[in-house]
Amino acid sequence: MIHATPFTVGLADTDALGVAYHPYALQLAQRNLESWLARLGLPLADIINHHAWALPVVRVELDWHRPLHLGTEGETLLTDIETGSKSLTLTHSIHAGDHKAATVKVVHACLDRTTGQSMTLPTMLTDLLPS
Repeated sequence: MIHATPFTVGLADTDALGVAYHPYALQLAQRNLESWLARLGLPLADIINHHAWALPVVRVELDWHRPLHLGTEGETLLTDIETGSKSLTLTHSIHAGDHKAATVKVVHACLDRTTGQSMTLPTMLTDLLPS
């Protein structure tokens, strides 16, 4: 495990049966990304406001292993990082207690915001990644 972010399933995250719906898993992965970047010293707001690069999501894979119910407490774990020259693939494992509820794999392309073209991951980010 590389990083963990706790969560509690709220009413707005569930359907009429009190079960978390699929966008909630994507939201948990995004929150875990933001928390991890902040821990690395690269808060997402700083990246967006002060740098010419961005990490937009270009692919998502989501597998539910068991439902998350209203009030469930757990944590989202960043379990794997795959680095390409112009992309970053993060695997998040969503756990409730000892049970894995979902796996979310997210591919982030690196984008030069001034040109709109893909670019090599900046060294300010790659230097902080685990080897």
